[in-house]
Amino acid sequence: MAKSITNIKRMEIPKEKQHERDLQEVKEAVTENKEAILQGIKLLKSLNETGTLDTAYAFSQSKHKAIKYLVEEISKDHYAQMLENLPEIVFMLGDVDMKSVREATVRLNEGIQEMNSTDPEQKTSILDLAKALKDPEINRSVTLMMQFLKGMGRQ
Repeated sequence: MAKSITNIKRMEIPKEKQHERDLQEVKEAVTENKEAILQGIKLLKSLNETGTLDTAYAFSQSKHKAIKYLVEEISKDHYAQMLENLPEIVFMLGDVDMKSVREATVRLNEGIQEMNSTDPEQKTSILDLAKALKDPEINRSVTLMMQFLKGMGRQ
């Protein structure tokens, strides 16, 4: 019968050869991920220029203190109502048709710009209102407002 193997000698790779293999592996990874590395460098540069990198580093070094201060601040009474409403706000945002809100916001901004470009002392008579309804833009706006009020008042 053959003797059982009791002593296993591992092949030892010389440090220089292992160092060379590791360096080659890093070179290949850099070559394969060149764009991501360059983007990462740009991101780090931007974070450093704005001071955000220092803030993130400081936070990571004393995260327990920072979290403690954050929890203490949020626990104050004047934040209680906001924290209670936060889940409802998140769910409500899921129900909002953002495309419609965006369109309404653009129109609202255009209306505000138009309002700001007119004389605030200008008077409008009933006859002016009747004439204004002939203007297609004003008529469309009045119609939209009436439809909005109708939809809002519906039960």
